[in-house]
Amino acid sequence: MKCLNCGYEITEGYICPSCGADAYIFHKARNVSIRLYNEALQKAASRDLSGAAANLEQSLLFDKNNIPARNLLGLILSETGHIADALKHWIISTSISNKNNPAAGYIDFLQKNGREMEKCNDAVRMYNQAIYYLKQGSDDLAIIQLKKALDNNPDFLDAYNLMTLCCIEDKNMKRAQHYNEIVLKRDTLNPLALHYAQLMGSTPVPPPVKKAEKNAAVSIKKTDSSPPIPRYKRKEKTTNSVLEKRDLLAFLLGIVATAVVMLVLVMPALNDSKDKSIKDLQAKVDHYAGETEMTPEEVLSMREELQKLQEENRLLRSEENKQANLELLQTAASQLSDEKYIDCVTTLAAIDTIGFGEEDLALYNSIKSTVYPNAAYAYYTNGKGEFLSNHFAEAKVSLENAMEYINGENFVDDILYYLARIAEHDGDNETAKKYYEQIVTDYPDSNQMSNVENALRLLNAGSDTPQN
Repeated sequence: MKCLNCGYEITEGYICPSCGADAYIFHKARNVSIRLYNEALQKAASRDLSGAAANLEQSLLFDKNNIPARNLLGLILSETGHIADALKHWIISTSISNKNNPAAGYIDFLQKNGREMEKCNDAVRMYNQAIYYLKQGSDDLAIIQLKKALDNNPDFLDAYNLMTLCCIEDKNMKRAQHYNEIVLKRDTLNPLALHYAQLMGSTPVPPPVKKAEKNAAVSIKKTDSSPPIPRYKRKEKTTNSVLEKRDLLAFLLGIVATAVVMLVLVMPALNDSKDKSIKDLQAKVDHYAGETEMTPEEVLSMREELQKLQEENRLLRSEENKQANLELLQTAASQLSDEKYIDCVTTLAAIDTIGFGEEDLALYNSIKSTVYPNAAYAYYTNGKGEFLSNHFAEAKVSLENAMEYINGENFVDDILYYLARIAEHDGDNETAKKYYEQIVTDYPDSNQMSNVENALRLLNAGSDTPQN
């Protein structure tokens, strides 16, 4: 028996004489992992993708180094629209062993198909935007986003499920059943799809396994070698509402992970390739420019090619920046949902909207108009508390930040009053007088008016005192 911990060959017993590990436990866990993997193969062959996924996840709990189980789970996730989750498993798989590991080919395929990755990323972004619209009560806009998401990624089962729910709430049962059937044809025991089918009063029967599929199932060898490519989706949470905060956060994490794939694997690879081409061509131009054998037409042609490459490189980097800003936009939407107003305005300040489409700009402006008044009040509350605690420097920063996001709120005069008091404390009487006078001019009905008039009297009296 071979010790799975250190690789030592155990000739008798179960305790490894080299590392002291109980090899019996290791082998038992390994066997359970293989059994769960083989069960997952059977379920995948009969189109029970959710069940297969649950088995694969349990298989990895018993043996995280089960490469075939991890590769199979990645393939299933990728074909149901969860590219980032799939990539995570493949990266872990190749880190365990890169020798004859098909996961390396899967990763290489993703790197060479940047456009497909971008479309999947767009689909997740549109899905999350649909959730945002649903939370705002804009069902029509949400359905538009979901249709676009499905155009970009027809395998996105989560989008089909959400579309089913939208149709159910719109009392369009025929359309809801259409989307529900699409999911159940691909994943016959999808928990969320079965729940929606029950809501519609229908009891879907899993389609019978065709003869060819039966033969395929029999021909599958139950082993821990590299599996064929089935389809699968991870187990869904059965819930009546897709608008709960945990669902939004879960899919925002998905889009962040997908964006990381784009920015870390795809876009840099394209940019690096383009940079190298530009560098090589620039070297040729510099080398041949002074040579008499090269005609002016040849030099001009080479320079035109260089300019073309430089323009393509600029566009690629522009798209990379746009993707990063879109991810910041989704982060801001999540922060707004979590009522983290100060974090949200900080995120918005870092966003460059150049290249945004109409929908992205609409989302940006919607978040901005909602969060600014809330951020102003949050800063004001913090500043007032810091002032009352005699932390004047911190209070000044918070109150000045509040003024940046003010838009006619009814506590502006209070902010000015506290800023004036802080200026007095710092000995800057001129600034204090400006704040007080602004309150008198712009907010004559202020609840601080008596305090303001008294403070101005004292400041003016002090300024009239003759100096020795």
